[in-house]
Parts: sequence; C-alpha cells; structure tokens
Amino acid sequence: MNHRFKTTGALAAVTLAAGLSLTACGGTSDASTNPDCTPKHQDIQTVAPGKLTIGVIDIPPFSSYNSGQPNGIDIAIASKIAEDECLEPVFQQATYADAVQSISGGNIDLALGTIDATEKRMKAVDFSASLYLDGMGIASKTGATTVAELEKMDKVGTIDGYLWVEDLRKILGDKLVTYPSSVELKADFDAGRLDADVDAYGVQVLQFKDAPGITVALSNENPDPRVGAITQAPEAAFPMTKGNASLKAALDAGITEQREDGTIAKLLKEAGLSEALGKVAAEQYVVPAN
Repeated sequence: MNHRFKTTGALAAVTLAAGLSLTACGGTSDASTNPDCTPKHQDIQTVAPGKLTIGVIDIPPFSSYNSGQPNGIDIAIASKIAEDECLEPVFQQATYADAVQSISGGNIDLALGTIDATEKRMKAVDFSASLYLDGMGIASKTGATTVAELEKMDKVGTIDGYLWVEDLRKILGDKLVTYPSSVELKADFDAGRLDADVDAYGVQVLQFKDAPGITVALSNENPDPRVGAITQAPEAAFPMTKGNASLKAALDAGITEQREDGTIAKLLKEAGLSEALGKVAAEQYVVPAN
C-alpha cells in the first residue's frame, strides 16, 4: 500500500480484453429495485443490477474494510453516491495489486483507497473526478514543514517508488535514505536514526496521531518548485469500469457535489487531515507515464 504513487507495477500491467468494459456490466439501476427511491441518474450500468460493487483497499483513514464494516473518507463519499443513485453498496476487500484487474475483469464496479489517476492505469480503467490530493508529508521532532528545512538535516528517510524520490535525491544526495515500506521507515525514525520521515501525508497523520513531540506537515502547503510531486501533486480518484459512461457521470456528479457543498473538506478535517488536501485542480491532473 505504500507504493500508490508508483507509476509502474501490477496495477498498471493489465491488458483489457476487447469489449470487456461494457459486457462486464450486469445490468442497470432503476427505481424498480426500490420503488420509493428516485435515482439522480437513470440507467446506470453496474456489475450487479441495483448494486454498486466496491473494492476496498485498507489504507486508513481513507478506507478500511474493517472486517466487513467498512469505514473511512472514501467509504463515506462512495456510500452517499450509492444512496443518491438508489444503489445498494456492496463492499469487497481489495489490494493495490488486484484492484484494477478486478475492475477490468468485471468483478467490481470501482475501487477506493487513495488511488492516483495515472496514464498507465487509464489504459485499463477510467477514473472518476478527483477526490483530494495525495500529498507528501514530513514527520519530524523539529516541526519541519518544507524541503528547505530537510536540507539542514543529517538523515531523511522516505519510501522507494514514490514520485518525489528522485527530486529529493537531487536535493539531499546521500542524506536521503530509502525504505521498502512505511514499517521500516517509521522504525528507523522512531529509533532516532532519521531526522525526518517523508511519507504519504494521510498515512503519517494516523501513524503519529498519539506520538508526543512529533509534528506532521503537509508539504503541499509550502510547495518547493524543485519537487514536482509537491508542485503538481497526484490526485486520488475512484478507478472504475472503462467505457461505462453512465457510472462515470453519476460518480463525477456526486463527487463534485460533495466537494462543492463542503462534505469532502469536512471528512478530511474530521479525520485530522488538512483541508488543503481537498484543493484539486480544475482539470484533473493525471500522472504521466515515465
């Protein structure tokens, strides 16, 4: 789950069979499944008629399968859309390694869990409107908020594969140490072998929630032009069945409404995250292929 910024790997390596995107849809939603409900959009195609089948990747506070009782920011957003469209949300566990394949294979309608829109993934799936930024966080005991402050430190750790790694390496040189996952990174930071822990902001807020003396800053609030992943942050969205225009229209409208009425900002704030994460571009930023 720590490599969602990476633009290569299993998620992108999916071959979409011809015609699969629409033949995978099992039917359309209509008021007949619930005569007391009028959907905001008619004739939405889904894998199972009257249901919205959703793959849930565990990455709190954004999403957690939670032993069949899903919760999190993405869960709340998707559930409200399902309610507005008279669809019953059906949740399944998913991983970053299988989510896109499950969508393109017709097993689920969409997946959630801070999944960035990238050109490579778009070969296999479409993406909804953006939900929020996938920001770079800085955890430290000094209260560092900028890359310039990282330059003054002796050792800074981050995770191999994130979009910001190469830019940080140019700036920090041998001061930068990379790790395979958040577990090893945090262990060395906790042990005092690192002056700063650079990881996905949302993950860090939860990791260090009760850690005395540790501050977590969203670097995107103090952008450094030398780091592309800060100045042009990836945007999380819902990957969904390719070519399913009816479902995309419903998702886009629901997300836009929740963004404009302050729902998403409220969800971010309630999770202890900066509302600045909700400031996505007017036109969705798609991470280019390397």
